[in-house]
Amino acid sequence: MQKNTPDTVSATDVMSVLEVIFKNLIKRKALEGADKPAVKIRELYEETWLLLKENLLQTSAEASAAIKVCLQLIKCESKSPIVPKTKWPVYRIREILQALLNAEETPAAAITAYGKYCKNLDVLEITLKQLIDLLPEGEFKDQPVRAFTFLSLLNQLDFGKAVLSAAEYHVEGDKARTFSYEDNRKRLNKLWKSIISASSGMDEKLHRQVLVVLLERVINHLEDPIQLTDFLMDSLHQFDGPIALLALQGIFSLMQKQNITYPDVYEKLYNMFYPRMFHNKYKARLFYLADIFLTSTHLPEQLVAAFVKRLSRLALQSPTEDAVIMIRFVCNLLLRHTGLQRMIKDTRDTEAISDPYDDKEPNPVKSEAINSSLWEIVLLQKHAVPEVANAARFINSSLPIMEIDLAPLLERTDGNVFDDELQTKAKQFATNYDRSASLALPKNEVLTKFFQLI
Repeated sequence: MQKNTPDTVSATDVMSVLEVIFKNLIKRKALEGADKPAVKIRELYEETWLLLKENLLQTSAEASAAIKVCLQLIKCESKSPIVPKTKWPVYRIREILQALLNAEETPAAAITAYGKYCKNLDVLEITLKQLIDLLPEGEFKDQPVRAFTFLSLLNQLDFGKAVLSAAEYHVEGDKARTFSYEDNRKRLNKLWKSIISASSGMDEKLHRQVLVVLLERVINHLEDPIQLTDFLMDSLHQFDGPIALLALQGIFSLMQKQNITYPDVYEKLYNMFYPRMFHNKYKARLFYLADIFLTSTHLPEQLVAAFVKRLSRLALQSPTEDAVIMIRFVCNLLLRHTGLQRMIKDTRDTEAISDPYDDKEPNPVKSEAINSSLWEIVLLQKHAVPEVANAARFINSSLPIMEIDLAPLLERTDGNVFDDELQTKAKQFATNYDRSASLALPKNEVLTKFFQLI
């Protein structure tokens, strides 16, 4: 269909033209009937669908355009059915999903574009039904690409209150049809049980994706979330980094909503704070979870003191934006646990400090942090970046009355810090004590003692 198309015409333009052509033909019912023109038009229409499915696996622009055209044609078909007794062309959705699942690499751009249409309740329900039938057979570890694509598609299905209350439909005629949350919840639970049963022995990438889907789309709709206990605890103890962090978030959700307690959860949280965490994609979640876990004022001071020291120590070797977060976090912890304010001591001579805190001790209670001081915060007052140095000066005077909101800081980058510094008005400094009268250097200039102009 693109054979005679000039090279200067993009695939997105071709697809847009085909959309306009076939939408008009469908409205005119030109595809119906057994006469020769209708048969030929139907053949060209199916060729168009093949072209669209091929472009689903192309670049971001082409994939997004292909998804848009596909869904627009589906809407047009639902109003003027091509197949008799088929009001909603569900088979078209299945074709799209199969094309995505059969890709050699996960087509992230097409999946993201398709996810925008899953905000419509009719597309949402139909996609869930189709995914149940298209679940990869066997273990996920044996087909990692297909499994990852499947999980990415499932991650586009949002059954949250915002989507349900908006009650939008892709096909306007479907508004009369009742969307049953309970029925779709049962389908989601059935699908999730199948996913868990196929999730043994996965690599870290797949394991992480399973946890992401669980936390973002599934956990709030499970009938019996307690069944997740073994899966989450195994994820927490067998892995480090992002997987352990995501598992910890799931455990926190169960602790919060199911009133369940887990042993050693604070020790695991404490050991997630290490230098490599700054390169972790989910480090904002770690700060967020730590802030929630340490909210209670009834926690032992030895435990909280260990977090205060660990954060202070890490701030010395962290990127600028993370150092600011950790300093603010330390300030909040000192406000919540006033007994720890004795850790603020005069430590001007940081080289003469004998620190009893053992940062290699995995058990925070045994780290002797309670007997240490916050010399790291004093040292950070000499940081090269003014924002970090100013934040560390909170210990020089009375602590603030209210806690500092960490939320605005969690998504900041080094670029934001740099932009803020550019907007700060700096004082003007003289670069020379004597006004130059000529190109010669002033007399008694230090530079002339060590260098000679030739």
